[in-house]
Amino acid sequence: MKMNARSTLDREEGARRQLGLTTVTRTLDLDLDLVRCFVTVVETGGFTQASKRLHLTQSTITQKIKRLENLLQRRLFVRTIKPLELSGEGEVLLAYGPRLLDLSREMVRRVSKAPYNETLRLGVVEQFGYHFLPFWLSEFKKEWPDARLASDTGVTVDLLKRLEEGHFDLVIASAGYIAMMRSKSASLFQEQPLQKETLAWVQAERSKIDRKKDPIPLIMPGPLSRYRPIALEALREAGRRWEIVFNSPSLSSVQSAVTADLGLSVLSPFSVVPGIKVLAQGGGLPPLPTSDLALYSRRLPHLATVQKLASFITDAVDRWEKESRCAGSSSNAGFSWWQN
Repeated sequence: MKMNARSTLDREEGARRQLGLTTVTRTLDLDLDLVRCFVTVVETGGFTQASKRLHLTQSTITQKIKRLENLLQRRLFVRTIKPLELSGEGEVLLAYGPRLLDLSREMVRRVSKAPYNETLRLGVVEQFGYHFLPFWLSEFKKEWPDARLASDTGVTVDLLKRLEEGHFDLVIASAGYIAMMRSKSASLFQEQPLQKETLAWVQAERSKIDRKKDPIPLIMPGPLSRYRPIALEALREAGRRWEIVFNSPSLSSVQSAVTADLGLSVLSPFSVVPGIKVLAQGGGLPPLPTSDLALYSRRLPHLATVQKLASFITDAVDRWEKESRCAGSSSNAGFSWWQN
């Protein structure tokens, strides 16, 4: 049967040639390894960074890109040094490439029926869900027992850089940073609003500090924290003087210093712990703006559980906010739903 079909095709093609008709062009088969190399170069912003992620030499990366261009008979890069610049054909390949790779992974998993054992890597700004997040992740594990999670904390800039470099699958960080990512790789990532975070002035529950007296003793997070410039700018605009008496990049150290009544500080409601009180209406201190948080991930994530975890965290935050409004207290609300 196969031989007869092949003979028929050959006879039809011969007849087309005799009639002067154009033969049908055979479809090119793309090597997914070359596509993966191309997408990685764009994601990381360069050949050197791609070689590090793929554990290949830079010359090998260059050769793979040349092979892909030769296969397609099109130039994919107008500029191959920083900043990278894609050709029109390169832009088209970038739109399809990640989808091809994801479909390949999904097909292999379904056909092979291999157990799901990939680890979802989560990056989180330290002040988010300091007490709640571990319990939320525990609840997620109960709902999705086969999911493997690994989380790490940091500051927004570092977390998003590591997301670009492929070290994270999902990141919780300050909103509005997608526009700051490298122009070409930014199109591969998405930003999903998570929370409008209202910052609060805080001090020890039994504080002896007079908030009306200048200079105000301040306990400040490290220089990379987004809270620091917000708090200092608010005091500056209000004409208040301050003195930084304790400075630490560690959230737990800042909380301990506030509890010990060394000074006042600015915290997210998520970070208020027993021994610390939120000053109602700022307690005479200038109002603070909101500092929105967002979820960052690839538009086409490598793992199916990324969107599941993103949705789970979003729902948990919504529930925490509703309970906070009902309870009228940021420090205790939010625990009851996972304690049931």
